[in-house]
Amino acid sequence: MMKKIVIIFIFLCCSSPIFSQINEIGIFAGGSNYIGDIGSTNYIYPNSYAIGGIYKWNMHPNFSLRATYTYSKLIGDDALSNNSFRKARDLSFSNDIHELVAGIEYHFFKYNLDKTGHTHTPYLFVEAGAVNYGTSEGRTFNYTMPFGVGFKTILAPSIGIGFETGFRYTFKDDIDGYPYDPSSANIQINPNNNDWYVFTGITLVFAFGREGCYTGSF
Repeated sequence: MMKKIVIIFIFLCCSSPIFSQINEIGIFAGGSNYIGDIGSTNYIYPNSYAIGGIYKWNMHPNFSLRATYTYSKLIGDDALSNNSFRKARDLSFSNDIHELVAGIEYHFFKYNLDKTGHTHTPYLFVEAGAVNYGTSEGRTFNYTMPFGVGFKTILAPSIGIGFETGFRYTFKDDIDGYPYDPSSANIQINPNNNDWYVFTGITLVFAFGREGCYTGSF
């Protein structure tokens, strides 16, 4: 199995046009919103800030491996909901979160910051990692599975800018800080729906690194 993985990796590395910027490093800045038992029911509704760093390794013009760290303060407020029950319930919360994830990014066009290929492309990404946040019992860790879409282009030589939205699925229902209590009729937090949150914003990256071994195309 390991031999097959190595062969596939070498094939990807040596079967596309040469491009020199192997690495990208930069920042992410934008907004966040929580999707769960409290607050707005809109899927994309940034109501707080999100900032972080991003690193990409361009293994192929169509693929990049990426890792990101993001900090945000998630906010949920029933007063901002268009749901009449939530408005009447009037709960709210805020929670500082730290997220560290890694995954793969797929470019629809063969993207390259040194202008030997397409200078812009839409893309998809899928990641996995962990998120740290506060609960009623103290800070805890949870798994998260981000996925999303974006568009990026060259801003200047070796500098790229992009816009992306990423949805984060978690495996618990406690980011809002209200544990399920079946005896409390006025809260009615649903224990069967795990929390989601969304980051929407801009990435600004600087590309650098040695030339790849890419010699052909497919």
